Amino acid sequence: MRRGIVVLIGAALILQSCVGLGIRSQAQEEFDTGLALFNQGRYAEATPHLDRATRLNPEFGKAYLYLGRSYVSLGKWKEALPPLRTAYRLSPEETQREIVNVLLDILFSEALSDPAAGARDSSSLLREMLNPGLGPKGIE
Repeated sequence: MRRGIVVLIGAALILQSCVGLGIRSQAQEEFDTGLALFNQGRYAEATPHLDRATRLNPEFGKAYLYLGRSYVSLGKWKEALPPLRTAYRLSPEETQREIVNVLLDILFSEALSDPAAGARDSSSLLREMLNPGLGPKGIE
C-alpha cells in the first residue's frame, strides 16, 4: 500500500515538472520569436509574441523588458511603462540599469517631441513612471 502511494506521488511530481517545463519552453519560444523580430526592427510584429511570453511566464523579466522596448521603438510611451516597471522589479541589478536608461529615453523623447507641451507632458509622464497608481491628474 505504502509503495503504491510513493509511486503515485513520484509520478505526480514528474508530471507536474513536465507541465511546468512545457509552459516555460512555450514562453521561451514566444520570447525567441519576439526577440528575433525586435532585432530585425519589426517592433509591431514582435509585441504580440513578447506579450504572450509574459502571459505564459509572468516572471520572465527579459520578455517584459523587450516588450517595453518594442513599445518605445513604436513611440507608444505609455504602453511601454507597465512592462518596463515589471521588468525592473524582476531583473537583476545590471538589467535594472538598462531599464532606467530606456525610461530616461522615454522621458526625454516625450519632452523633445513637442517643446511647447513638453514640460507639462513630461512632468505627468515622470509622475506616472514614479507612481504607477497615479494618472495624469494624480488620481485614479
